[in-house]
Amino acid sequence: MAGMGIRALELARALASEFPVRLLVPNDAAEAREVAGGLEIVRAAPESLAVAARGVRAAVVSGHAANWWFHQVPDVPVACDLYDPYPVENLHYAAELGAATARHDRESLALALARADFFLCASPEQRLFYAGTLFGAGRIVGTNFADDPGLAGLLAIVPFGVPPEPARGDRGRGRRALGVPETGPLVLFGGIYDWYDPEPLLDAWPALLEEQADARLVFFQNPNPESTPQRAFARARQRARQIDPDGRSIYFAAWQPYAARADVYASADVAVSIASAGLETELAYRTRVLDAAWGGLPSVTIGGGTIARELAAAGGAIECDRDAAALARAIGGLLRDADARRRAGAAARAFAAVRSWQAVTAPLRAWCRAARVDPHRGTAPAAASRWKRLFRS
Repeated sequence: MAGMGIRALELARALASEFPVRLLVPNDAAEAREVAGGLEIVRAAPESLAVAARGVRAAVVSGHAANWWFHQVPDVPVACDLYDPYPVENLHYAAELGAATARHDRESLALALARADFFLCASPEQRLFYAGTLFGAGRIVGTNFADDPGLAGLLAIVPFGVPPEPARGDRGRGRRALGVPETGPLVLFGGIYDWYDPEPLLDAWPALLEEQADARLVFFQNPNPESTPQRAFARARQRARQIDPDGRSIYFAAWQPYAARADVYASADVAVSIASAGLETELAYRTRVLDAAWGGLPSVTIGGGTIARELAAAGGAIECDRDAAALARAIGGLLRDADARRRAGAAARAFAAVRSWQAVTAPLRAWCRAARVDPHRGTAPAAASRWKRLFRS
């Protein structure tokens, strides 16, 4: 129940308001069931998707799991969720995982571009990126472009959303779950992946402590450390212990359950999101920034992309230069000024309130009402050697 797992669950719940929906998961579905309501959740091994898919009229797939779907269920109309630009994200792991991973990602994307009938992305920047890939894959041609020059029937923006009801968390319970003191300012960074850059925040931390000696900073441990390279996390931990040898002000908390995140937001005063410069940052849709806004947290961001720019324009975030002193001023200003923090938090809540899952999934629900196999999609030759590598993950 991180990133794409959360998105799959919430897309399914939004669709279930209009259609009978079955959510297929490859692992333990216990956490998803805790928050799924009456949604049907089926544990399905990748090699048995055809059995789990019996009777379906349309499907939504994503990531590497889509490889199995395309080969096993060839005749069902399918929407491919490209919200997470994983082939670009994973280039950050190339030095550790090698060229095979990048090749696998690229071929997985190529298979999806050939075989899906409809595509989801998260932002205008992503839409342009994927329009280019679809054009290169031969999916945008004279026969379909003439009838749909805006590509509304092929590629739609469906960003992340939030629950329709405001977050109502318990500050004390959240602090206890994180293992931090119940008093004093709390800055929330969250998880660290290799495209994040917590260094400016760590560089700014001593100056923040000079003003707020009881301030705390929380990072999250990765939910899947055995399969996710931890270089950026390891560097952050090493740097944190140089600054704070006893771990009194910088905490590395366990990954929190999805259902508990409202308590986490209630426990904090400011959220900080800093990503490294590069293509991933230009394409990413920082869901943590939106979800923190749902929780009423103002954000300070560097490299926050579309969502951070929109939230800053609405008064719920501060976009900052990649500079420790500027970052310390921005965070410190919010921590010192309770009124400014409340105003920014209220603006953040208002920003999130119009981005419910029901609202953002309107294009996907429209496609599902008339889902069909696109006559321009290609085939997936299961016997072709170039596709066989796609079943490694």
